[in-house]
Amino acid sequence: MEHSLAETPHRNETCSACGDVSGKEKIAQYAKKNCNSTNTQLFSFLALLKAYIPESYLLMSECQQILGPPDPIHGGPPFGEKMKPFTPFIKTSSPNPGCVCMVCPVFAEWSLTLLANSGITRSTTVKKLMFSLCGDQPEQHIIQFIKDLLTKRKIGEKGKEKFSRLIEDIQEKEKFFHAVSVLKTASQKFKRNATFPQTISRLYYIRRGTLDYKEAEVWAQMAIERALNNSYVADTLGQIHKNRLMREAKRPEEIFDRADKAFKAFKDVEEKAEKEEGPEMKDTAGTVSTSNSFNNRGLFGFMQVAKITYEKPSMLNKHKRFFQDLKMEVEAKFDFFEWYLTYSKPGMTVLEPSYFWKDVVLCYEKYTHKKAAESTSFPGLLDRLNHGLFTSKGRRAGFEEDAETVSDLEATRDVLKTTYEANIDDVEAAKRYILSNIILSNKMPNSPQLTQVRELQILLHRFMDREVGRRSPEYYLLVLLLFWPEEHPQEVQEEEDEEEEEQATEDDGSEGKTWEDEDNDGEQETAVEPAQLPLDLILGLDLQKYVTFMEKAFERDEYAKYLRGRYLLPLFFLGKGCGLCKWVHKSRLDAIVEQANGPGERSKEKWRRINKMWSNGKVWQVQKIQDILLPVQVELCQSPTLPSKNNKQEVFVCAGGKKIKATTIVQPDAPAGSTMLFYLGFTIQGPVVFTVRIPHY
Repeated sequence: MEHSLAETPHRNETCSACGDVSGKEKIAQYAKKNCNSTNTQLFSFLALLKAYIPESYLLMSECQQILGPPDPIHGGPPFGEKMKPFTPFIKTSSPNPGCVCMVCPVFAEWSLTLLANSGITRSTTVKKLMFSLCGDQPEQHIIQFIKDLLTKRKIGEKGKEKFSRLIEDIQEKEKFFHAVSVLKTASQKFKRNATFPQTISRLYYIRRGTLDYKEAEVWAQMAIERALNNSYVADTLGQIHKNRLMREAKRPEEIFDRADKAFKAFKDVEEKAEKEEGPEMKDTAGTVSTSNSFNNRGLFGFMQVAKITYEKPSMLNKHKRFFQDLKMEVEAKFDFFEWYLTYSKPGMTVLEPSYFWKDVVLCYEKYTHKKAAESTSFPGLLDRLNHGLFTSKGRRAGFEEDAETVSDLEATRDVLKTTYEANIDDVEAAKRYILSNIILSNKMPNSPQLTQVRELQILLHRFMDREVGRRSPEYYLLVLLLFWPEEHPQEVQEEEDEEEEEQATEDDGSEGKTWEDEDNDGEQETAVEPAQLPLDLILGLDLQKYVTFMEKAFERDEYAKYLRGRYLLPLFFLGKGCGLCKWVHKSRLDAIVEQANGPGERSKEKWRRINKMWSNGKVWQVQKIQDILLPVQVELCQSPTLPSKNNKQEVFVCAGGKKIKATTIVQPDAPAGSTMLFYLGFTIQGPVVFTVRIPHY
C-alpha cells in the first residue's frame, strides 16, 4: 500500500523541492500521461537510486543512453530541455561534474509513490534499470548500486535486517513474486555473483506464505556453485536444513535425515571458514577466500541443530548412542564459544543476539548434564564475576543468574588448589589455580583463602624455563599480572614482612592455621624463603619480553584468526591496590556503570545509555571508577614495530623504571581546559592504554 501523495516519508534531509506544490502537480500529471516516455523512465531510475542509496548517481553518458544522444549533425535539445518537467528536481553536478542525481532522498521517496500510483512500480523500475544500463560491460558503480539496492541489509535494533530495504518494500507494496522476479533478473544478468541466488533462497525459506524449501535449496546450491570457497554463502544451505528439521521433521527417520544434512552443511561452512583469511591477504598467493571476520555460523549452526534434535519429542529417551556420539563435539564447540565470547564481542557497543549464548548453553547442558555457569576453565573463571550483572551474557540470554558469593569463589579456589597439587607439573591446572586467587581477591581482598603473591610467582616461575615463548596468551597474561611492578614496592615489601612476622607469632592451634598450614606440617613444598627466589624474580623480570611472547602467542594460537574484526574486551585494569588487589576485573567497572544508569532497571534504553558511556569515554569520568584505577605514565614510541592501523598506535607504559609497549587508540589533541589521564588494561592480546580526558570545571 503506497503513501498518499500528500504524505512525505520522514527523512533528516529536506530541500525546497519537497515544498514545491505546483512543481509536484506538474510532474504528477506528466508522469501519468507519459509513463512510457524516456524522460519519465530516467526520472524513475534517479528517484529509485536516490531513495535507497543517497550517494548514488548516473553519468551523463548513461543518461544519454536512455534519453538518446543529441543528433551528431543538427544537435538537439540539451539535457535540461529533454528532462522537462522533471528538470528542477535533478542535479547535474553531484558528486562530480558530469554526474546526475535527484535533489534529495525525501523528494525521491515521494516520486516513487507518485510513479507507483501511475503504474511504474519499484520492481518494474529496477528491472528496467538493469536492462538499460547493465549490458555486456556495465560500469563498476552501476554494478555496486544494483548490488546495494538488492542485497545490502541495514543494522536495526534487533540486528541485521533480513533483506535490503528495497526488497522489503517490494514485498510490502507489491507481492512476493515481484521481489523474486527482480532478484532472478539480477542473477541472470550477473551470472558470477552468488549473493543474488543466495537472497532468492533466503526469500523462499524465510518469507513465503507456504515455505518452499525445495526451491530454496535449488537456489542455495546455485549460490554455492558460484562461490565455492565462501563460508557465508554456504551457510544458507545449512539454515534451510535446520529450518526443515525444526518445522517439518516429526518421525525419527525424518529427524535423522534432516539432522544429518544440516550437520554436513554446517560442517562445510566450518571448513570453509577455517580456510578464509583476513582482507589484508586478498592478493596473497594461496588465499582462496577472505572475510572481515571469522564466520562462526558453522560452529553455532551445529550447536543449534544438536539442540533441536535433542528436543524432538520422538527422540526422548531413545537413540542414546546417537547423542553420545555428538557429546564430544558439543563440548568442543562450547569451549570455543566460551572463550570467544569472554575475550571479545562484535564491536565496542555491539553484542551477539541474546539467543546466541542461550542456544550454546542449553545445548551444552543437555548433552553433558553440566552447568555452564559453574565452568572452571580459564575463560569460565574470568566470567564468574560477571554473573548477576545487567550486562552479563547469562542475564541477556534470559537465565536466572545470581552474583557469585565469596564462599562460592573460595570453594572454587580450594577445588582448583587440590587439582593443582595432584599434578604440580600441569601448567593448565596452575593457570586456573592462580587465576582463581586473582578472581577471589576482586571479590574479597582480605579472604583468608588467598595465597600470597610471592608463592604464586614462584609457582608460575617453575614453568618459565620450559617451552620458552611457546606458552598460551593466558599464561603470559598471568605473568604480566603477577610480576607487574608495584607503585611503591618498598612499602609493599615491608607490609608483607610485617604480615609474615604476625603469622609467625600466632598460636599453633588449628584456629590460627590457614590452608597453607594444613597437611603440610611435615613438609612444605611451596614455602620458599626470599633468599631462595630465582635471581630474575629478585631483580624483576623483563616484562617487555613477555608482552612480545603474548602478542606472538595470540597470533600463533590462531586467536588473531578467530577474533579478527572483533573488539577485544579488557579483562583487567591496573588499580590502586597492591599485590593481587591491584588488578581490577572489568566487572567492577560494569557494576559501577550499571548503578549509575538506574539500579534495578532492565530495559533496552539502559543498554543504550551504558553503551554510549563506553563509546564516548564518559565511563572514565565516573568518580567511583577514578577512585579505584591507577593512572600510568605513557610515552609515544618513536619507532613503532607495528604500523598504525585500525586507528591504533604503540606507546610505552612507564612502570617500575622500565618502558613496556602497549597499544592505544589514536586520540586527537586534548582541548584546552582538560587533563589527560591514561589507564592500563589487559586484553587477551596484551596491554592496552585507555586515554581519558578529565574536563576542568
